[in-house]
Amino acid sequence: MVNGVIERMLLLAVVFFAEEVVDGKSSTLLTEKELLVEAKLNLINKPAVKSIQSEDGDIVDCVDVYKQPAFDHPQLKRHTIQMRPGDEHFGRRDVASSRSSVRMPAQVWQRKGSCPSGTVPVLRVQEHHLLNAPSITNYGRKPWKGITKHEFGVLVGSGFNYIGAKASINIWNPYMESDDEFTSGQIWLTNGEYNNSDSIEVGWMVNPSVFGDRRARLFVYWTADSGKTTGCFNLLCAGFVQTSSEIALGGSFSAVSIYDGPQYEFSVNVWMDIDNGRWWLMYGDNVTVGYWPASLFRGLSKTATLVVFGGDVYSPRMKQSPHTATAMGSGSFSSEHFGRAAFISKPRIKDYSGEYKYPYPFGTLSTQTSCYSAENFADILWTEPLFYYGGPGRSNPYCQ
Repeated sequence: MVNGVIERMLLLAVVFFAEEVVDGKSSTLLTEKELLVEAKLNLINKPAVKSIQSEDGDIVDCVDVYKQPAFDHPQLKRHTIQMRPGDEHFGRRDVASSRSSVRMPAQVWQRKGSCPSGTVPVLRVQEHHLLNAPSITNYGRKPWKGITKHEFGVLVGSGFNYIGAKASINIWNPYMESDDEFTSGQIWLTNGEYNNSDSIEVGWMVNPSVFGDRRARLFVYWTADSGKTTGCFNLLCAGFVQTSSEIALGGSFSAVSIYDGPQYEFSVNVWMDIDNGRWWLMYGDNVTVGYWPASLFRGLSKTATLVVFGGDVYSPRMKQSPHTATAMGSGSFSSEHFGRAAFISKPRIKDYSGEYKYPYPFGTLSTQTSCYSAENFADILWTEPLFYYGGPGRSNPYCQ
């Protein structure tokens, strides 16, 4: 609500200064859409200490850590930033892939430079990002269409109170049919009913309406009401407090997995500091990216009640015929296994015992098995399984 008021005020200011008198009459120099784009860019983008032009077209602004978007949130105006969690809150480093052939790629922008200490890398929103979005006003938020516009292939942990989750997530760049759809491989931690829940999400995503292209990118997301009025991706609204100068949320990967070829992944760890209710995010073995303050949430300020690992495809036309051809994971069904199907290795949940465990109780779920699938599979009976998920959507003739 506060951001909406500010946005309208900015728009009015831009309109005022864009007018000039021509032959005694007032003439608007810019269209209403151009004015709205300019106002939105002024609202989102923060002054940079340094800017890095990435070879993939991104611009990464190194923003003073105390001037980042998080502090526009009315509940964070007097927030004291915590630069790192206490050492006792770090989990054991057991999220490495079970396959030694899997590698972790860098982010593309890192080839051109780095952000100095005391700043955080923020992906600059450019004009083409907004022009590619279905709504400039709601840019950066998930479209509120309800769960019926999504299909999933997931591993589910439920039935307990969870204060953490981590895994290594295999990276792919699946086919997208339309720019108003998205596909992801990720972890969810939630609390509440599906249509009015708190949620934290972390993983990779292909989302043209947010990022303006069809590259796989690192993303985080939060909401306190299933996305109806709160939350956003990355740093596109006030909320997530970034502390790391190394990782850019929304940054693209320098490599993705190839069918029957090299495999790439990244590990993530999300856990709650029970002393203050903050949910921390770690990337890789030791990069603490930042945290979500407890004040953003209701139920998640105390615990998560559901942890989910896997894939999500969103389309505003889901449940209509023909089915979308947007792929999940690698675009291959889970039954194709390693090197062909997307996987998540070493999924772990953390409960109030303080230990990281394999999700229990657990089960796999695919909401449309002819389009996308999910499977826990072990090469050897007594070894821990890899969780595989994905599918081609309408490219399978049985997907209707």
